[in-house]
Amino acid sequence: MILFPSPAFKRMLLVGVGIAIAQQAVGIDAIQYFLVYILDESGIKARTAQMGILIALGVVKLVVIILAGFLFDRKGRRPLFIMSLLGMSASLMLVSFAFMGNASSSAFAVFGLALYLAFFSLGMGPGAWLVPSEVFSTMIRAKAMSVASFMNRVTATIMSSTFLSVANAMSWAGFFILLSIVCLLILVWVLIYLPETKGRPLEDMSQYFAEITGDRSILEAEQMMHRGDDPSVEPEQVPIVESKARAPPRAPEKPPPEDAHVVGTMA
Repeated sequence: MILFPSPAFKRMLLVGVGIAIAQQAVGIDAIQYFLVYILDESGIKARTAQMGILIALGVVKLVVIILAGFLFDRKGRRPLFIMSLLGMSASLMLVSFAFMGNASSSAFAVFGLALYLAFFSLGMGPGAWLVPSEVFSTMIRAKAMSVASFMNRVTATIMSSTFLSVANAMSWAGFFILLSIVCLLILVWVLIYLPETKGRPLEDMSQYFAEITGDRSILEAEQMMHRGDDPSVEPEQVPIVESKARAPPRAPEKPPPEDAHVVGTMA
């Protein structure tokens, strides 16, 4: 089902694996790995100041993730994804302003990075792992989650390994503008493909993907799986015919010897 998926399973994989890839395509791991380089390029050279800023940014992420935990079940998934991507796009554009012109503005860079990490933690951070667990059918969940995790880390590796090279080739301002545009492209993808999963059980999601693709095979396959896992359905008992032990054939009675007949007559 993973290698040769039906249309419904293919749409599930597009949503679940796609959102896992999108989480890293916005550049979160690459930016976090090279935060010290970014701060240094923005004009903050003191190590103590850099460490203090890194701690403050980490606290911002922690606080916003806790807030997102309450908002996901109240506001829904799609609104937080939309808000997250719009906020990240604006924040990255703000960071790019810090590197425009001859003098770098450290205040713009720190404020923009803080907003970027906050908006990421509001939606794309926790939501990219929440949505796959809600859209994948139980028939493919284990394998599909493995694929989503693998592609997430592959994208993170590509973004992180090319971060400095691309930034130096394009300039820091140009690179952050590029990431801002990527966030907007992902936003368009979310608006088109990402369904709202708030309060919807897995059975409803399977029904949704079956209807949107016109593929009913997923529902039939799930019914067969549930029927096989239902303990109330007893398997048919095959009657066992007990074979009775056959008595060995009796030996035919031998006629009495002639001598015994003669002796009986003489008596």
